[in-house]
Amino acid sequence: MSATAHRSLVREFLGRMGPSPADVRSAVESFLTEDCVWENPGSPVCHGKRRILEMMPADFAQLRVRFRHIVTTGETVLVERVEDMLRADGSPIALNLKVMAAFEIRDGRISAWRDYFDITNLISDPPDW
Repeated sequence: MSATAHRSLVREFLGRMGPSPADVRSAVESFLTEDCVWENPGSPVCHGKRRILEMMPADFAQLRVRFRHIVTTGETVLVERVEDMLRADGSPIALNLKVMAAFEIRDGRISAWRDYFDITNLISDPPDW
C-alpha cells in the first residue's frame, strides 16, 4: 500500500466509529488484524480484536475526530487529533481530548494502535485552531 492509502485507511477507520456501539464494533472488526495490539494510557495493553472490544466501554457509540496532522513513514501512520468520545445516550466519555497516535499497517489492516494522551484531562477546553 502507498503512504496515501495508509493515511486513508486510518482516517476511514476513525471515521467509521459511530454513531452507534454496533458501528464501533464493526469498525474494529473490519479494520484491525486479529492480533492487533491496542495501547492506551491507564489501561492494560490489549492483544487481539476480542480483547480490544472487551476493553472499550459497552456504551461507546461515537468517535468524532478533528485531524490536526497525519503523516506516514513506512508502514506507520502518525496522527495528531482532537476527539470527542460519546456514549449511546450522547453524554461524553471524553471531549476535546488531544491525542497523538501511531498506527501500524500490515496487509491492508491496522496491526497496532497506540494512543498517547493525558488521562487526567479527558474533558478539556476546545482547541484554539
